[in-house]
Amino acid sequence: MKQGHDPSRPPRRRQRAAGPEARPPARTRSRHANAGVAKRSRGRSGARSAESAALAATSLTPFSLTLQRILKRDRARIAQFASSLGVSENTVYRWMNGQSEPRPSSLRQILEVMPEHRRELQEAIEQSFPNVLDLPPAGEIPPVSRELYRQVLELRATIVQDDSRRWQMIQLIFEAAIKHLDPEQRGLALTYAELMPPRPDGIHSLYEAEVRASSPWSETQESRAFLGSTTLAGTAAMLQRLQTWSELDHEQRHQFVAEEFERSACACPVLFAGRCAGVLIVSSTQADFCSPPVCQAVNEYALLVALALPESAFYDPSLIHLRPMPDIRWQREEISRTFVNRVIACARRFQLSRPEAEKRVRMEIEEEFEQVAPAHFALSRERP
Repeated sequence: MKQGHDPSRPPRRRQRAAGPEARPPARTRSRHANAGVAKRSRGRSGARSAESAALAATSLTPFSLTLQRILKRDRARIAQFASSLGVSENTVYRWMNGQSEPRPSSLRQILEVMPEHRRELQEAIEQSFPNVLDLPPAGEIPPVSRELYRQVLELRATIVQDDSRRWQMIQLIFEAAIKHLDPEQRGLALTYAELMPPRPDGIHSLYEAEVRASSPWSETQESRAFLGSTTLAGTAAMLQRLQTWSELDHEQRHQFVAEEFERSACACPVLFAGRCAGVLIVSSTQADFCSPPVCQAVNEYALLVALALPESAFYDPSLIHLRPMPDIRWQREEISRTFVNRVIACARRFQLSRPEAEKRVRMEIEEEFEQVAPAHFALSRERP
């Protein structure tokens, strides 16, 4: 027996030699390896999150960063701020996160409701949205551009062909009017509705000849409609003066059926030498759109549209005897479904050019719609 050995103790296990045979069991190794991978993954994930946050912060506008700094993401403060502006808390969060931009009217309100931060907010707004504070407040607009007058007169003086001159001038006028009347891009539609050719007993309707719009309307209206005596445009043509409509005016003498998205509208007759060619209609998604400055501008645009038309397009007001026409939405569907095929068939049958065939088919459709209009109005009265 070796010296110092206690026989009561169990024999001591030998330590394994270093090398492959010294590794722990596979299950233990797997746990250690997974723990290491998870730790490294968490480290990389944290690094990516920090990097993403830093990148997002650098992509935010000075306005968003300033708003974050002032409101400190404090929910009570954000709720009070949103209430002062008349917007939702989610809207404020989107502004802070750079997911949406305030309208010019909201930016002006922000300066008013936070006077103690006015200077830094104004600097941030000017850096983020250059010149936006220079836009006039709602209901006030600058005069019609003198440059537009120059361009219109130049086109009138230089373009020889009537149809080409009309199209180019009206497109120029409509494009300028949309930018001028709707600088905040809330939604505007311009329509020039021309008087249909007279029948033996006079003119029975207007036809939507030119359309230009901004979202939520489609830029151009593919299927046009006939506007009769019960429309805002028809009333403007018969009375020979500007007419307005708003969904807010419940005491209005004439009640009109609004188009989709339309909450107010202004209709101005297009006149020359005491005669009328049609009506310029401006429709808005805003119920309070038709302020006096806006109506004055619409009147000027109607005068410019008159310059685009030949004298033969104007009729004596005594010829205007408009009739009721069917529901406009129904008209659009019907015209979209049948118009092109009818024009092709008419051109082949009577050996007409495309414009001549379109004119003939429009006259036929106008007569057909006039005949079915009473049934449409009877149905509309029966609906609850």
